[in-house]
Amino acid sequence: MRGMGDAYVWVADLDARPEEAAVLAGRVVDWLEHRGIVRGELTSCLPGDGLGRPPGPHAAHAVTEDAVPTGAACGVVMEIERRVYTGAGLWTATCPHCGAKTEHADSGPDMWTPSWAPLFDDLYAWFGGTGPGSGTCVRCGERADFLAWRMDPPVAVAHLGLVLWNWPPPAEPFLTELSGVLGGHRLVTARTTV
Repeated sequence: MRGMGDAYVWVADLDARPEEAAVLAGRVVDWLEHRGIVRGELTSCLPGDGLGRPPGPHAAHAVTEDAVPTGAACGVVMEIERRVYTGAGLWTATCPHCGAKTEHADSGPDMWTPSWAPLFDDLYAWFGGTGPGSGTCVRCGERADFLAWRMDPPVAVAHLGLVLWNWPPPAEPFLTELSGVLGGHRLVTARTTV
């Protein structure tokens, strides 16, 4: 069960291919352990029943604040799967071809107006394993890779992600080093409250 106010920071690797995600995840975990960012043992340090790695003695070197919170639910986990990483709130997608922006719905269960539902459907199809990783703009009709769409606040479509439960945002030097560990891959990060 998640506690009230739990949040996580995600760092998504935009360039990891599905067939290399597991190897890259192992490389990241080894690096995090070696640097003392996380401890080597898996414990029940995640919300719910999941296992993760608790903060290590040098965890504060990875974040923008002086200390990493301690407690039952402040662990780190690598996700090796097809994921759409988003924040908890509303976000906007901008077409790379014509600059059209998605429009937020005024009410109801949908995030965007019904006219933009096809783009959301494309995203869900990719997440479900049946879509091509691109979305069609309802204004100009052009299809573009999801990585080309400008999404604000950040949204990432990825096969590999680092999730830090109840940690402060990662520091830029940490993200730069992490990108190097991943072979110079592009990273996107944001915080989500649940």
